[in-house]
Amino acid sequence: MTSRVPPLFLLAAGFAIWASAFVLLYSAAALGCELGWNQANVGPISLLRTVLIGLWLIHMAALAWLFVYCARASRSGETDRFIHRAAMYLTMAAIASTVWIGLALVVPSECR
Repeated sequence: MTSRVPPLFLLAAGFAIWASAFVLLYSAAALGCELGWNQANVGPISLLRTVLIGLWLIHMAALAWLFVYCARASRSGETDRFIHRAAMYLTMAAIASTVWIGLALVVPSECR
């Protein structure tokens, strides 16, 4: 049995993942600052930075999977080829947006 993702769902999926990353990263940063996670270390980096990097990587993996799915579907002979190609380009934009919000992870201090 194969499961098929509705093509119109794919158009919004990339930016839905980006929105999830945006909300979770900034919420985790606020919560971590309040709970003092920036003071606790996990190896060479703080617990807060570890949590933020983990959340960011999970979202990047989801976007990478979505991109590969859309790229493969756009090359097949399906009737929804245009929508899959558009979803692939929208996912590329969502990846760029997620990388942009992830750049905040490299700043010296998470809490100010």
